[in-house]
Amino acid sequence: MDAEAALTGGSWFSPYDNVQVQDASALDVDRVVPLAEDWDRGASHWSAKEREAYANDLGDERALIAVTAKSGRQKADVRTSPNGCPPPVKTVSYVVRRTSRL
Repeated sequence: MDAEAALTGGSWFSPYDNVQVQDASALDVDRVVPLAEDWDRGASHWSAKEREAYANDLGDERALIAVTAKSGRQKADVRTSPNGCPPPVKTVSYVVRRTSRL
């Protein structure tokens, strides 16, 4: 996608808080498994190029998810099991996504 590209319309569903969003500026892209957790699991030994490719993984639809900015920031850098996550992400879809990425 071109750096100048912008979304001009549409509707998105934020599964962390069950909100339908019409304004793309209200969304954040969240990594289902926080990068800090990946770092703890060995990414600290990867090259900068490998870490960048992994962080921007568009090849696996489970890696990144559009969510409301508020819910994404509530989740933030949770490195524990999904049971330790803030309430909005205690959902079956989040647990399935997260465990499939570990």
